[in-house]
Amino acid sequence: MVAKAHARSEAAAYVLMLTLVLAALLSPQAGHGEVVLSQVSPKLSLSGSLRLRWEYWKWFTPTGPQNNEYDFLASVFRGMVKWTDESFDLIIEGQNTSFIDLPADVVAPLPQGVLGGLGAIYRTYNRRQNDTGIFLRQGVLTLKRLGLAGLTLKGGRFEFSEGNEVLTQEPTLDWLKNVRLSQRLIGPFNFAHVGRSFDGAVGSFSRGPLSFTLMAAHPTQGGFDLAAMQEMDEIDVLYAAINLTRPALLPNGDARIFYIYYGDDRRVLKVDNRPVAVRASDRRQDISLHTEGAHWISLLPTSLGPVDLLAWGAVQQGQWGFLEHFAWCWDVEAGWQPRTLPWKPWVRIGYGRSSGDDDPNDNDHNTFFQILPTARLYSFTTFYNLMNNEDAFVQLILRPTAGVVWRTDFHNIRLTEARDLWYQGPGATLSTRDIGFGFAGRPAFGERNLFRVLETSLTYAWSPHLECTVYYAHVFGDAVVRKIFAGDQADFGYVELLLKF
Repeated sequence: MVAKAHARSEAAAYVLMLTLVLAALLSPQAGHGEVVLSQVSPKLSLSGSLRLRWEYWKWFTPTGPQNNEYDFLASVFRGMVKWTDESFDLIIEGQNTSFIDLPADVVAPLPQGVLGGLGAIYRTYNRRQNDTGIFLRQGVLTLKRLGLAGLTLKGGRFEFSEGNEVLTQEPTLDWLKNVRLSQRLIGPFNFAHVGRSFDGAVGSFSRGPLSFTLMAAHPTQGGFDLAAMQEMDEIDVLYAAINLTRPALLPNGDARIFYIYYGDDRRVLKVDNRPVAVRASDRRQDISLHTEGAHWISLLPTSLGPVDLLAWGAVQQGQWGFLEHFAWCWDVEAGWQPRTLPWKPWVRIGYGRSSGDDDPNDNDHNTFFQILPTARLYSFTTFYNLMNNEDAFVQLILRPTAGVVWRTDFHNIRLTEARDLWYQGPGATLSTRDIGFGFAGRPAFGERNLFRVLETSLTYAWSPHLECTVYYAHVFGDAVVRKIFAGDQADFGYVELLLKF
């Protein structure tokens, strides 16, 4: 124990020293107020980022002696080389991820399983307490002169976030697109310390307020596992969308219709509410799903301050192994930014619901499948995702001074179907191991009330190069949690420094 504490203190001291040195170099007081490190020539630029995060997790108390409370350190360094020309752009970006002091003894007997928290998941995937990996995050060529104005084509390894492929240049609408719409179904999962990329191609065409995007790709491994170089060619993803951005008839609005195809023949064990033996017999059958959806957002100026409205929805159909699949998900939200109050408050409320499966013994699968999302955008705790649940929330955002954003949320989470599972996860992460299917599930034992979450985060952009975030959440477990665990309270917090250079 003494050696472990000493190693942890040395790692913390190293992280603190590195942060202070970089903060001094990148602070507004250094030199002439801004450090320019990137522009090598008119066409060649270098850039990078270093993210340091200390995380504390206390999962629901297990019935056995396993470890449900721990902390660890992680760093993510990304370095990019970019060549910009009149007819093409070329980007090459590498990533190094390191873990320090991942927890041990974090797997309990089912249905408790991995004792929640991303530290436990990183340890389960990578199997070592201290680990590091280097891989290619992006290597992409973008062609800009294809004989038709507004047409671009890029190919290679890239990040992709559905829903924000076209931004509006209006701050409130773009916040809604980036934070409340994008990456619900396809995203790079950058909150995780590994993340994912896509190998394939993206074509886009814009003309006035209309734009069209088409993406076809295979995702890479990653998310949690440091073996992130490998492409998962067993998974096919196709995305097509038409965006209508601030047209003349709706200058403060944005809309999109989209289609996603997801095909998966990895032969790993599917996660659903059927018995294990039945799911094991279904390994060799593919998942083949079609998703159609739309979103609409609008900003309404009023004398008391702007009001924003949001609606999003999707339906799915296809094959889930032997089963016929049909599912749905939707979300509605509204917000108000009072003009005259201090700290520029923004109050928002919302309600979302997704379908679950009400019968594990029939020939249908009705649980909404979230595909390859950045789940953390819609569940800051990562204790749940958007599958088989209903989420009623209220949110307060305060901006007391320049560079400071304080956000507090309260969520009441219930399961849609009591005979289905409580799901977690961000989508496929590994090609061959069952833990990499992408989603984990625990039985609900006939209950629907899952938990309530109270969470708050404070972000301070100290300079254009340095940002600090402090986050804490407490989870009040309800009937589903009490059926599985000995204790029904959980906590998650972190301190993160992001340096850009």
